[in-house]
Amino acid sequence: MPVRSLQFLFRLSIIAFLAGGLVIVTGQALGIALGDAGWVAAVEEDAGPSTFISAGISGLLAFVLSYLKDEKTGAPAAHPAPQSAAGPGPQ
Repeated sequence: MPVRSLQFLFRLSIIAFLAGGLVIVTGQALGIALGDAGWVAAVEEDAGPSTFISAGISGLLAFVLSYLKDEKTGAPAAHPAPQSAAGPGPQ
C-alpha cells in the first residue's frame, strides 16, 4: 500500500510542476510579447517557488520509488519488467 500512495503523490507532483512550468513559460512569453520586463520577472517570482518545490518533491519521490518493490509482483515499483511484443525468444 505505501508504494501505491507514493506513486499517486509522484504523479500529483509531476502534474503540479508541469502545470507550474506551463504557467511560468506562458506568462513570460506574454510579458515578452507585451514588452513588459516587470511582468516577466513577476511571473517567475509568483509562480516559481511552488513550481520548483513540486519539482524537487517529484525528484525525491522518484528516487524513493526506484528503491521500493511492488508488493504484488516483486519488481521495482517505478520500473516494471520489460516484456517483448514478439513473445519469448528462440530456445
